Amino acid sequence: MEKTLECKVFKIEDGIGKADVDELLVREYPLTIFLNGRKLATLLCSPENLKALSFGFLRTEGLINTRDDIISFNLNEEKGIAEVETKNKDAARESFFSKKIDLESIKDQSIDGIDNFLDSLNCKPVESDAKMYTEKIFEFMRTNLDYSDVFKNTGGVHCVALCDSNEMLVVYEDVARHNALDKVIGESLMKGIFLKDKAVILSGRVSLEMILKAAKLEIPIIISKSAPTSLSVALAKRLNITLVGFVRGNKMNIYANGYRIKP
Repeated sequence: MEKTLECKVFKIEDGIGKADVDELLVREYPLTIFLNGRKLATLLCSPENLKALSFGFLRTEGLINTRDDIISFNLNEEKGIAEVETKNKDAARESFFSKKIDLESIKDQSIDGIDNFLDSLNCKPVESDAKMYTEKIFEFMRTNLDYSDVFKNTGGVHCVALCDSNEMLVVYEDVARHNALDKVIGESLMKGIFLKDKAVILSGRVSLEMILKAAKLEIPIIISKSAPTSLSVALAKRLNITLVGFVRGNKMNIYANGYRIKP
């Protein structure tokens, strides 16, 4: 399936209108995942690498742990349906919904309220001896941002890469940054890549959800071109995740646990 679509637009440049100009739009595609015969979730995503996305989503939701947990995978791309059968038949809809963030618990915006909310996420601090040199961070970010032709043509996708201290191992793109991360995690699951000494390179904003996904897989380093949110910084500090943002040119901001970053 094509990742982009042509669209007629009315463009204005320097105050002059130009009618019927062809522009490319990134395609947004609904993928519905059925787990053991029950509808689990519909993801709005880019229409490629859907097996990796399905496996990564199930892994970050805690519904599978290894590739061996999966008995079968069937994809109907035309209908937008992915059917997954797992050994654990109890991995069902209730389990998925029990892991969604309870936004009611964060209405109290005081320090105590935020602390109580972060405690409720129930993740353990990440223990890892991973290190990353600043020169490699700049190199990985340049490579990640240059990866996607779809981004260059549309500006409509995010790129996420998985790296060790020397090289980029997996790179994926998607209209949603959390989907791109799930694709990377799904590919790592299929290839048996150890994650606890790796770094994730992001092209977009770092939200609490991105930190939470990394924490569940014990990924110790998150690096982004863009900004983190206040909750993502607070959670990264609490979970011993190194968080780096605004990696642009030869500059970066280290927001949490900078001891893993070496000049």
